[in-house]
Amino acid sequence: MPLKSAAALGVRPDGVDVVLNDDGKPRTTFVSAAAPPTSADAPGTGYAVPCAVAGDHVFCPDHSGAVHRSARDGSGDRLVASSRSASHVTATVVGGTHTALSYLASRQTSEGWVSEAWIGVDDDAPVRLSEDGSGATAVTLVARGASVLAMSIDARAALTTMHARPVAFEGGHLKLGEDAVVFVGGPGDRRTAGTVMVPANGPAWGLLPIAKDATTFGLAIVRIDDPPRVDEPVVWSMYPNGLDPAPVVAAVSGATSWVARVLPRDASPGSSRVLELGVVEPSGDFTLVSTVPTSGRPGDLALVADAQGSLWLAWVDGAGSWVERLQCTAPPASASLQAHDH
Repeated sequence: MPLKSAAALGVRPDGVDVVLNDDGKPRTTFVSAAAPPTSADAPGTGYAVPCAVAGDHVFCPDHSGAVHRSARDGSGDRLVASSRSASHVTATVVGGTHTALSYLASRQTSEGWVSEAWIGVDDDAPVRLSEDGSGATAVTLVARGASVLAMSIDARAALTTMHARPVAFEGGHLKLGEDAVVFVGGPGDRRTAGTVMVPANGPAWGLLPIAKDATTFGLAIVRIDDPPRVDEPVVWSMYPNGLDPAPVVAAVSGATSWVARVLPRDASPGSSRVLELGVVEPSGDFTLVSTVPTSGRPGDLALVADAQGSLWLAWVDGAGSWVERLQCTAPPASASLQAHDH
């Protein structure tokens, strides 16, 4: 891709828009499923914090933390929020035609400065998503029917909590549901982040790479019911060793819940890293499907599924920013993936 920076992916009927962040301005490249472009030579450097795509809108934070909303081509640029500098934003479509944006912001309290999650829809004033007494170091939104499921992570030196909260947009106003602490894990830091996905049937799943105990590390796959309940069941998929940060992203294609993740190749210190693609089964178990070749240490993942059932995977490694189109060549129970375009 033309810039070496994290990508956001926006699906179109015949391909994807790959959106790179040029310090608050989207640098959009259309990649066709029929005739992909050749790889860019000598890519420039973009801002490491990715944009977020929701429908036809793109939300791109700049170095100061100001969040710009624009069309995918950059037109109609407008400042809509002030996030914590270098933090990620997330966005999705709610109610069919509205766009919801969530981001992290610092607020001074009697206990000092606290990082919190905020959410806003369209041009309405944002409201605090985090409950009193809770913070947030990462936040993710995903559409769930006509509403939104918000998952936030509050990583602290003593423990890490995963919060799930349904959000509706009714009568032109946000309506926050009950906040539930669905999972409590070990110590984390500000790089600890996860993702959430909503399959076509059954519960949602929150995914969080974190230490299981003092000696083991893995991907916590947390069931999230509708509405979310406190202390939901969790299934673990273990890693050979710990990794911070440990990127993980997810996408749903039909009845299949796809996951891309980065983990150490083995347990040795300084191990190389691998980029895996797999599925989360209805039981919550992770099944490995394929390993994607990369150059150096991969990170900054993005994953979407298109209407034809193909997956589009983006990542950044030592050679630049990449997008690859992958298509399942067998039923999900014995799935294998074939790379179409790289």
